[in-house]
Amino acid sequence: LKSSRREFKKLGFDKASMRDIASTAKMTVGNLYRYYKNKEDLFGAIVGALYAELKELNDQLPNKPQERVDALIQKLTLLQKDYKVEWLILFNGSEGTRYNKVSKEVYTLLSDAFSKVFQSSKTQSTDMAMPLAIATIKGLNSILENERKVGPETAESFLNYMIKENKNFA
Repeated sequence: LKSSRREFKKLGFDKASMRDIASTAKMTVGNLYRYYKNKEDLFGAIVGALYAELKELNDQLPNKPQERVDALIQKLTLLQKDYKVEWLILFNGSEGTRYNKVSKEVYTLLSDAFSKVFQSSKTQSTDMAMPLAIATIKGLNSILENERKVGPETAESFLNYMIKENKNFA
């Protein structure tokens, strides 16, 4: 799993190779297939827990618009801390898998939450919601990719800033 995490993070699902993963793990590719029926099965073993949590996000959020945004961003902060590598793999390297739709679903969930805040306050156009959602997730991904340069606290500071700015919009 350690070898496959590195391979999927570096190359994404499409370009990752079971042969290279097996070689890095110092095992035969046949032995790797004893544990995982195919590359997507191995990919799922890495990102599955994060994927499941992201799929359940909507059900865990409060209904009040601002509370929903705050809770969603706080949950994303926790998931990013708990699943740093898996997050990057899922959001940047899941093309070609059944997991590739999750990023769009998270953008939509966050966009809908922002949109409801904007509707309730009537101070911003709801057209701002999707760009703000994308900026939030893309910003987080950029921070995680460069964490060694910027430090682990930067992601939390960024998300706290996004919460603050969202409140300023409202």
